[in-house]
Amino acid sequence: MKTLAKFVVLAALLAVLVWLARRGYEYPWTGFAAQPAVAGSEPAKTLWDWLDLLIVPIVLALGAFFLESSRKRGDERAEKDRQRQQVLDDYFAYISDLVLSGKLAEGNAPDHIRCLARTRTLTALRLLDGARKGQVLQFLYEAGLILKDPVVQLNGADCTYANLDEATLRGVELRGVYFADASIRRANLADSDFRGSDFTAADFADTDLSRAKLAQANFTRASLDRVRLSEALGEDAQLSDEQRAQLKTQQKKRGRLK
Repeated sequence: MKTLAKFVVLAALLAVLVWLARRGYEYPWTGFAAQPAVAGSEPAKTLWDWLDLLIVPIVLALGAFFLESSRKRGDERAEKDRQRQQVLDDYFAYISDLVLSGKLAEGNAPDHIRCLARTRTLTALRLLDGARKGQVLQFLYEAGLILKDPVVQLNGADCTYANLDEATLRGVELRGVYFADASIRRANLADSDFRGSDFTAADFADTDLSRAKLAQANFTRASLDRVRLSEALGEDAQLSDEQRAQLKTQQKKRGRLK
């Protein structure tokens, strides 16, 4: 928005200069209007002469301005990416230390350690981009921390825009998690528990949700192309009539192919 505002100001200044030059032709004292040539003297500047003097510096200034703005945006993106990677690295180091020290072992973790791990995880997910959110979930799954009766509870976690394409999260318990606009294509989520989770506008193309628990899960505007739900279809999942019809059609097609 700041860049746009600066561009508008520069454009307005240029427009004012052009308007003043045009108005100046109506008044001889401005020197803009062409005057009869006098021997031994320079002819008066024409509008084109003035524009020729003004346009080149303005174009150069605008070019330099946009190049500098582009460089700054690139630097800002790089810095944000560096900060997110640092958050991810610090998070991995923190949780790995808890796991390796036995403090976060399944079925043996004290409540205060679980609370610390949960808080650290929720904070990291809030700060990370979609790809890194996917890495966090895969890490927790591989560490056995988000399976049934999870060591690290993630209800209320911000996994919006998470990239879980081709992820294996079979049998996870991620109840009440926000997955809005997530990309979950070709993933294996069979036997998982997503009760109460929000999948608004998520993309589940070719994903396996067989036997998943989806009571009160919100699938508003979610893409369910070729998703495998089997008995997980369930009447408790928040699906539109169109989505239910689509899933039943897909199930019938798979049944004919078997």
